[in-house]
Amino acid sequence: MRTKSDQKSIILIILIFAIVAAVATVIVLSVKQDTVKENLKQDPVIKVLFVLEDKNQALFTDVLIYYPVTGKGVLANIPGNTGGLHSSIDRVDRIDAVYSELGVEKYCEEISDLVNTEIPFYITVSVKKFIELTDLLGGLEIFIPSPVDKESPTGEKWLLPSGRVTLDGDKIRTFITYFDEDESDKQIQERRQDAVVAFFSALKLNANTFLTKKNFNEISSRLSFNGKPKDLFELLTYISQVDTERFEYISVTGYNDKVDGKTLLMPYRNGEYIKDVVKKAINSIVSPSGTANARPYIIRILNGTKIQGLAHNTQILLQGAAFEVLDIANAKTDDEIEETYIIDHIGQPEVAKGIGEFIHCTKIEEEAIKEGDEENVSNVDFTLVLGRNFDGRWVHNKK
Repeated sequence: MRTKSDQKSIILIILIFAIVAAVATVIVLSVKQDTVKENLKQDPVIKVLFVLEDKNQALFTDVLIYYPVTGKGVLANIPGNTGGLHSSIDRVDRIDAVYSELGVEKYCEEISDLVNTEIPFYITVSVKKFIELTDLLGGLEIFIPSPVDKESPTGEKWLLPSGRVTLDGDKIRTFITYFDEDESDKQIQERRQDAVVAFFSALKLNANTFLTKKNFNEISSRLSFNGKPKDLFELLTYISQVDTERFEYISVTGYNDKVDGKTLLMPYRNGEYIKDVVKKAINSIVSPSGTANARPYIIRILNGTKIQGLAHNTQILLQGAAFEVLDIANAKTDDEIEETYIIDHIGQPEVAKGIGEFIHCTKIEEEAIKEGDEENVSNVDFTLVLGRNFDGRWVHNKK
């Protein structure tokens, strides 16, 4: 029979084990919560999901990809109606349904799967808080091509001036929430993206004021972040150094399809295309040759096949991968061209090879644009001639 002394000893041992387990759990959790610097040791490219939301709906979603070494950044837009079989909700639906139903953490996981790259950080901001941030930063400078003079269904007046203007919080609310029946979903997303880019620019201009320990709470209290305030401070300090004038813009592209009465944007090539585009964009910004003053290379696309729209779809493909496409046209030939090839007009074989790798094209020719040539376009660096061995995504080379 156990004595009271034995029982006390057993209780004491149990308490000790409980304390050790609790301490171990805290240590494990703290290790999992990597700081920005710890994360950058493993991956020097910063990746942040940025969500502008209203009433638990994701109005706008971008993945910010930034490489501090070169100072170059990419904004990958994820339209809310991007369709697919989303594992977290176990059905085919809009991707922003994940945000509404399960929150930003699961939403970030779904987008990480979509673009095939881990996104360790996410920042969300409500429209209300975004308006407050706008006024805090002294307004956001935005270019508006045409004046807006409309009325909402509830009778609210939507008024915006044209030109490069600085909008205060109320005007920013109008800018990101008004709608025009003539605008496409893509144009609406681009408009909201302009506001987010303007926010990053204003943050950079006001870094000496608000990215300080004394005033940072004015910013951090209006943002939701999956980490500690000191980590958000560190992250925004990095982001504030990006040159917003030189952002590369990519987006999920695809075809519209009706599913359960909803129009979904189904990504090209079952989602493989956007994965390739993001990979290409990351490689572009980390490239040692990617200096701050480098200009993008200009590509012309000629369709050497009888497939209607092939050049146009290829233009979308390359532009989505941050290539600059000047124009598209039909190749001047009576017969279809069998093999796809790239013409290097500027003597940059490594760059031509990089373009070729994106579509698996290995046939590259060098040919300077001659003065007086009817095909002459003086600022074209490379011409991509599409042949029958190109299926719209890959070139199938003969073995």
